[in-house]
Amino acid sequence: GGNLKDKKIAYLFYDNPAGKEPMPLIEDLQKSEGFQLRTFAVPPPGVEMGAQVLDIAQRYRADFVIAHLFGRSPSVAIKELKRVGFPLSKVIGFVWASAEADIEAAGGWSVAEGYNAIQYAGVGSDYPVLKEIVEMYKKEGKPAPKEMASTVYYNRGVLQAAIHLEAIRNAIKAKGGAMPTGEDVKKGFEQIKDFTLGGLVPPMEITAKDHEGGGWVQIFQVKGGKWEKRTDWFRAYPELLQKHLAAGG
Repeated sequence: GGNLKDKKIAYLFYDNPAGKEPMPLIEDLQKSEGFQLRTFAVPPPGVEMGAQVLDIAQRYRADFVIAHLFGRSPSVAIKELKRVGFPLSKVIGFVWASAEADIEAAGGWSVAEGYNAIQYAGVGSDYPVLKEIVEMYKKEGKPAPKEMASTVYYNRGVLQAAIHLEAIRNAIKAKGGAMPTGEDVKKGFEQIKDFTLGGLVPPMEITAKDHEGGGWVQIFQVKGGKWEKRTDWFRAYPELLQKHLAAGG
């Protein structure tokens, strides 16, 4: 929330089709919200952006940076923005700039303090389902897999698996226990509602019209050596998104 009128926003993006994809939407938002916008392309492989970051911090003097970067580039952006003294609390990374690995590659949690990122699954280990998984390994006399420490990506995997399982469960139930077909499972997905897995999964509602489930996200911030939740689940500009998705086919 908050008024963005006349604020200077820098869109720092990986210069490939995926990086450019949100541009029409951001330009549309600029018209409705009244902020100033400048775009800064980072050429592949995305590990050189000293010039762009200097431009953002010292010439353009951005109020906020939206970083649509992936691969090695998010960690470089964090490091470079920090180096030129840009406040990381005014930076928000899209979903592929938001894992523990990005923070570690930037030089660690103290370097990235204040950095914000968008997440589409819960982050951290404090969810009942994760505790159950640890318990399951314990019963088998095994340690929990080290991958669980990478909570951003591990939890997204749990979200994906859980939604598939729920869809199959719905399909089996609808068939009275008989073997479901692909079509049955599709219908099973389209019945998913109020399935949040203790907060790890957003309050999505999957329908025949909307297989994404509504586009729910949360903002997490690097604080004191971990990702800290800054917002509840929310959907930003769903009507505008719908318009652009429809136009893009």
